[in-house]
Amino acid sequence: MGRVPRSLTTHIDSPKAVGQRLHEARLRANLSQRQLSFPGCTAAYISRIEAGARIPSLQMINHLAARLDVSGQWLATGVESAPVLPHDLVDAEVALRLGEIDEAEKLFREHLDEGDPDRATALAGLGQIANRRERPREAIRLLDEAFRARSRRTLADPGAVDTLGRCYASTGSLDTAIALFRDAVEEARAATASIEELRFGVLLANALIDAGELGAAQTALAGVMRIAEEMGDPVAVARIYWSQSRLHGERHEPQLANRYARRALEILERTENDSYVAMGYHLLAHTEAEQGHGEEALKLLARGRELFASEMGKRDDARFATAEARAMLSLGRAREAAVRASHALELVDALGPGDRGLTYVALAEIFNGAGDRERARMLLGQALDLLVDYGSKPALQAARPLADLLEADGDPAAALAVLRRATDAVPVSA
Repeated sequence: MGRVPRSLTTHIDSPKAVGQRLHEARLRANLSQRQLSFPGCTAAYISRIEAGARIPSLQMINHLAARLDVSGQWLATGVESAPVLPHDLVDAEVALRLGEIDEAEKLFREHLDEGDPDRATALAGLGQIANRRERPREAIRLLDEAFRARSRRTLADPGAVDTLGRCYASTGSLDTAIALFRDAVEEARAATASIEELRFGVLLANALIDAGELGAAQTALAGVMRIAEEMGDPVAVARIYWSQSRLHGERHEPQLANRYARRALEILERTENDSYVAMGYHLLAHTEAEQGHGEEALKLLARGRELFASEMGKRDDARFATAEARAMLSLGRAREAAVRASHALELVDALGPGDRGLTYVALAEIFNGAGDRERARMLLGQALDLLVDYGSKPALQAARPLADLLEADGDPAAALAVLRRATDAVPVSA
């Protein structure tokens, strides 16, 4: 793979986007390039900035912003500066970032009164806390209230909208998540906020992959790849490669999925985020297992576990154990696979309902391969109960193998009923 170019600057999203925003702000102010110019910044230089041919310094950005009555942050990134928060809310956000959840919650709760000007910030903070505590429906209630209090403006708090969409997806409301992310992409694009357009474009693509809308997901990824390449952000490119790997995996193209997973991992290994790299190994292991390379998959998963070390939580442990069990089964090590699958089953409640349903499907395949048909049937039934909330496509992932088992057991009527239940499924967000 070719070397990813390093970003030339860190204070703007892209020269082209800055030029567009400068041009728009100048026209709104009814100023010519000559009228906007000042000593050290000629009309010709402003023309080159607007054309995307020059990268203005941070000092120049702030000087131009002041003359145009816009914020320097908006001119540089397309995202408005956050309002100045009282000290205790700043302390709350710092505590949240440091993992001091109880302290953050106490400080946020002091700003929940209806007339408090910082109520939306407090609601968003409490929503983030609920998400960290794995209470997605409570998080949705709080984050949605904060979003509405901000007139549904995505760029007022992109992080809260990001989490809100993820929570919708994790609770089965994929259509709602997709609609939210689409709106966020459009708002960011209209504001020429490239960083947030990239962020929400990747989220949209992954939600579309989960929903089985693979053509739309490919289109979304193509759009954000252009932005990532213009920005020269290697981690952003890695995220897109990761999504491309998932996309090709869903299309049953394991070689392409493997190629993109390796590209993502090559980039992530140059970062200092071990958990990102560990999940990169997990993704690559999945693509190796799909190609029948069980031993290679187990080596990759072992490397991923080493990187997580003591930081591995129950959710990631469940994902790794499931992948390990599938790789062992592919190597004919049925007893070991059943042991790893049983370990994953003990941890699966840490996953959201959608992930839990798909994990049940994977574990059922492992137990069936190990000769435990009764447990496989039970798990597929539980998976179907969870996945019908996501619509017919996800539900069929559980229904088809369950119907096969029922038919093999001499109960074609029950098999047909299972398939009908899946095909009639409608997402809870519809």
